[in-house]
Amino acid sequence: MTVRHKINYSAVMRDYACITVSALLTALAVNCIFQSTGLAPGGITGLAIIFSLITKIPVSYMTLCISIPLLVLGTLLLGKSFGIKTLYITLATPVCMKLVPYVDFSGLLSELPDILVLLLAAVPGGLLVGTAIGIALNHDCATGGTDLIALLIRHFFRFLKLSAILFVLDGSVVIASGVISGNFMIAVFSLLSLFIIIHTIKFVTSRKKDSK
Repeated sequence: MTVRHKINYSAVMRDYACITVSALLTALAVNCIFQSTGLAPGGITGLAIIFSLITKIPVSYMTLCISIPLLVLGTLLLGKSFGIKTLYITLATPVCMKLVPYVDFSGLLSELPDILVLLLAAVPGGLLVGTAIGIALNHDCATGGTDLIALLIRHFFRFLKLSAILFVLDGSVVIASGVISGNFMIAVFSLLSLFIIIHTIKFVTSRKKDSK
C-alpha cells in the first residue's frame, strides 16, 4: 500500500510539473511573439488577445475571464481531477505571463519586411502553443480556452474528432482577429500558426499513445 501511494504521489507531481511547463510555454508565446505582432491563432491565446484589444483589459486578466466559466462546466462534466488540473493551469498561465518579460518581437525585426516578420512569428508561436496544449491534454486537463470548449463538445458528440472541433473553433478566432485588426495578412498568418498548432497537438498527443 505504501509503495502504491508513493507511486501515485510521484505521478501527481510529474503531472503538475508538466502542466506548469505548458503554462510557461503559453506565456512565452503570448509575451514574446503574439502580442507585439497581433497574431491570434486561436485557443485561449487568441481569444484573450482579441478580447483584450476590444476591452483594453490586460491579456493575463482576460485569460481568467474566459477560463473560469469554462472551468466550472469542465469540472461538472469531465470530472473533479480534470477540473483541479485545469484550474491549476488556468491560474498558472496568467502568473507566468506576469513573470515572463514582454518582448517587442516586431520591433526587434523592424528592418525586415512585415510579411517576413509575421512568418517568423507564426511558426515558433504555433509550435509553442501547440506543444503547450498537447502537454495539457496528455496530462488530462485543458488550457482553459478553445481546447476546453472542444472537450466539452466532444463529451456530447463523441463521433467528432478533437482536432476537427479545434480547427473550427480556432478558425473562427482567426477570422475575428482579421476583422478586428482590419489586416488581411494578420488573418493569413494567424491561420498558418493555427495549422502548426493543430499538427503539433497531434504530434505531441500521438507520442503519448505510442508510449503506451
